[in-house]
Amino acid sequence: MNLETNFRIAQAVIFIGFILHRAYYTRKYPPAEGETLEEQSSSTANKLANLLALPALVGLVLYLAKPAWMVWSSFYLPAWVRWAGVGVALTGFALLQSAHYALGKNWSDQPRITASQTLTTHGPYRWVRHPIYTAFLMILGSPLLITSNWFIGGLWLLITAVDIAQRVAFEEAK
Repeated sequence: MNLETNFRIAQAVIFIGFILHRAYYTRKYPPAEGETLEEQSSSTANKLANLLALPALVGLVLYLAKPAWMVWSSFYLPAWVRWAGVGVALTGFALLQSAHYALGKNWSDQPRITASQTLTTHGPYRWVRHPIYTAFLMILGSPLLITSNWFIGGLWLLITAVDIAQRVAFEEAK
């Protein structure tokens, strides 16, 4: 197995792990619609991020299944930088899990204000204002390093940044 195959496997595991992690918590803590006092409405930026998700996902799938089709947007990074990208993603998962544990039932898949919500000040919230969003940037930004592909990594980073900017603006306003 060559080095590039190892990076493709690592990227696949990270992406599938992220999806499974999100699915688990979305099922564990479904939205308390009856308790929702206010939730973030969809904006033009959110719609743009959702629209960009399709080419980002297609690019990632092509990189994993037919890497030769994505060579046009690849660039050189030393192997140690690409492995550092794997480390960044794994650190992001640790932060994400710690933040989920600290939030418990206060977690929601979308920004919302609920009647039973409490302020969380323990766990990573002692040091980082938005640890879940920081973790998202680490996990979904890591493809730029792991794949060594500006199209894939750039789109995932852009989508994540746009989404997080909208979420933070809503939460800070409340």
